[in-house]
Amino acid sequence: MIVSVEISLYPLSENFEKPIDAFSSLVSVNPNLSIDSGKMSSVITGELSEIMKTLNNSMGVIFDQFPAVFNLKISNCCPV
Repeated sequence: MIVSVEISLYPLSENFEKPIDAFSSLVSVNPNLSIDSGKMSSVITGELSEIMKTLNNSMGVIFDQFPAVFNLKISNCCPV
């Protein structure tokens, strides 16, 4: 099933660019996903199982290294 995930990362540190860059790098490694990065959020489109596997791994790495908040919206009715 193809879905779109709108995701925002809010690093809770003064050096907010490092966690955002790290997360973007981790997610973009998966060639099966389409990623459209914006200033406030990114939209990831692809198979639900691929997205969830990638997010699980990527978010885990970020949470291990930085205090952060993720905000996600997942939809199966409006893929980009």
